[in-house]
Amino acid sequence: MNLYKRILPACLLLMLLLQSFASAASPAQAAAPARPITVNINGSFITTDSSPFIESGRIKVSVRTLASLGLTYSWDTATRTATITNPALDSFRLIEGQATAYKNGQPVQMDNAAGNYNGRIMVPARFVSEAFGYSVYYERTRGILFITSKDYVPDTAAQLSGDLAAARLAAISLPIQFDFTPVPAAESGQSRNYTYRFAANDATRYVYENALVSTVVEIKDGAAHAVWQYGTNGIPGYDLYTTLGGQQPGYMAEMSHDHFRYFGGGYRASYQTAADGSYQSFPYYTRNYGEIIQPIPE
Repeated sequence: MNLYKRILPACLLLMLLLQSFASAASPAQAAAPARPITVNINGSFITTDSSPFIESGRIKVSVRTLASLGLTYSWDTATRTATITNPALDSFRLIEGQATAYKNGQPVQMDNAAGNYNGRIMVPARFVSEAFGYSVYYERTRGILFITSKDYVPDTAAQLSGDLAAARLAAISLPIQFDFTPVPAAESGQSRNYTYRFAANDATRYVYENALVSTVVEIKDGAAHAVWQYGTNGIPGYDLYTTLGGQQPGYMAEMSHDHFRYFGGGYRASYQTAADGSYQSFPYYTRNYGEIIQPIPE
């Protein structure tokens, strides 16, 4: 009995410690790092010096990213002021921490203040871009911020290029348009991992997967249209191939020939060999999002 009385408190203490450890570990495990937002300007994926992020429902980008729009940028440390100028010499002045900006000296109200994040001045992408005549669209499915100038026209020649990798890159460089409402689980923030799947020697259609939902996309008349969305796995209440939007096309058996995947921090391409239907795959690295599309090796 005396031994039991001595052991019981120690066991209880051990159980409390284990519960405390589990409680402390749970938030860290649940709080997976957010998937970075990709920027595409006039049909080209660009590399940013600081990843855009969403704050209070507004996407913020580094002002240096705007240089890809043909805008110049200067920073005054004393006044904590960023000045952005376009080729027509219109100026846009933003003061760190303030939501009031100045276009050509006239005060204008931004929907979110400019801020300093790790030494980078981040500004509301939509407000600044639209102030200079650019259009902004955020595609939640893949987490891509598309910024286009008024005179931009998608390169249909690239989409029909005999260079398969170039044609596929042109295809994924188009924002996906939906005639149905995509499910929230299809959004990029639900999973850091994603895969593009193509039919053999084809750039006119692809399947985009985020490990939860698959979206089938067709390229028609220079635009990307989602035609079907279905549950892949991991969504409570849905089985594999459950239709979530659109209609299933008849060519799905063809859509697993070439894979380009980001998983667990690395990239891997897989190609189906014509001889026996098996796959050859290899890892690779990218400098920007567009390089996920790899040429088929000889």
